[in-house]
Amino acid sequence: MQKFSIASVLVLLVGCSAGNNNAGGSGESATGTGGGTSSTPLEPGCTVAPACGTCGTCSEQCYCVKQDIAFCANYCSAQSGSGGSPSTSTGGSPSTSTGGYPASSGGFPASSGGDTSTASGGSTTTSTGGAPASTGGATSSGGTTSTGTGTSSNDQVFEITSASFAVPAGGEVYKCQNFQNTIGSDVAIVESDSFMSPGSHHMFVFHDPSFDTDTGTMADCSGTEFHDFLHSAQTPQQTVTYPATVGRKLASTEGLRILAHYLNSTSADLTAQVDVKFHYVPTSGVKYLASELFLNQALINVPTGMSTQSATYNTPWQANLLLSVSHMHKRGTNFLATTSTGVTLYQGKTWDEPQTNNYDPPLAIPSGTTITWACSYDNETGQALTFGESAATNEMCIFVGTYYSSDMAHQGVPMNSVIGIGGL
Repeated sequence: MQKFSIASVLVLLVGCSAGNNNAGGSGESATGTGGGTSSTPLEPGCTVAPACGTCGTCSEQCYCVKQDIAFCANYCSAQSGSGGSPSTSTGGSPSTSTGGYPASSGGFPASSGGDTSTASGGSTTTSTGGAPASTGGATSSGGTTSTGTGTSSNDQVFEITSASFAVPAGGEVYKCQNFQNTIGSDVAIVESDSFMSPGSHHMFVFHDPSFDTDTGTMADCSGTEFHDFLHSAQTPQQTVTYPATVGRKLASTEGLRILAHYLNSTSADLTAQVDVKFHYVPTSGVKYLASELFLNQALINVPTGMSTQSATYNTPWQANLLLSVSHMHKRGTNFLATTSTGVTLYQGKTWDEPQTNNYDPPLAIPSGTTITWACSYDNETGQALTFGESAATNEMCIFVGTYYSSDMAHQGVPMNSVIGIGGL
């Protein structure tokens, strides 16, 4: 997975199944430590891939075979090297055969040193380089939290896994679940990794004291609900890794709330689930606290035909932008965010799973800079579209970023501007 980014790594996984392996041919071949490389270009996702071996990422390949979001979250977050899963660690999840990923029919991975899911709570891989070992890992249908040692000796891991929930054929759902924070002290999140099973459109992990309880199920909620958030994703596997001196604060009194938006464009019902890992250190371990930059046009009214909606925001203090991404719905054809200093912050034409702009080094935005963000639409429905939760029947125009300020008086403070009401 990419570091220092929200890594856009796959498209909808619908279409893969546990029996749809590729044991060779044009799939991936094991080429040594660090995983496989492809003998032919990988398909961009399982929606069009004829077999699991042609899926483009670890998350796709793993879920295609295992159908287990918690296992794949642990496995793929522990991947090493360029392009894939670790192949040499003892007790981890090595793939040892040549010519396929996974290497055997129905197995993930193929060798006897594979996953060690020995407790009813979930997978507890203990190898160096493998997934963090957690007590009572998260695979239950009711959703769980767990803690463990991270991949670095300097961080710990707090993991939440949602309850599974149904997405009916042709349906669109918005589901939420709260999780108690069991860390016990204020911490700085230095990496966050999210994994969503097939059918995902986006997700948030909000944080607030009112969420500090385990609700146990993914219940219906509003797709326009919005709170300060620790992590967001528009692709099924996404990672944010912060610079060495930067983290995102989670207070000991704050619980977590997952909001997931799912679309099912198939003719069969889906069972969905979300898993998120937070790597954290004491707040004393970082110098700067990051937060979100979230600019939302919630009063848009998209007429029929071609049109463009735009809005502006003046930054109230200095910001160092780490990453940025757009959010639109189905009729969105182009997104453009620029600054009054002549910098293009984001441009893209994709409404579903847009790629993220990552800034390394961070992009310095002076205090008082005007950010203009605009969305272009092709509305062929014959009626005006308003802001709303449905990706099919409403529209949105939102600029999302992650930043930190060199101004110590504004550490960890969100830059949120919602013109009207609502969220992503």
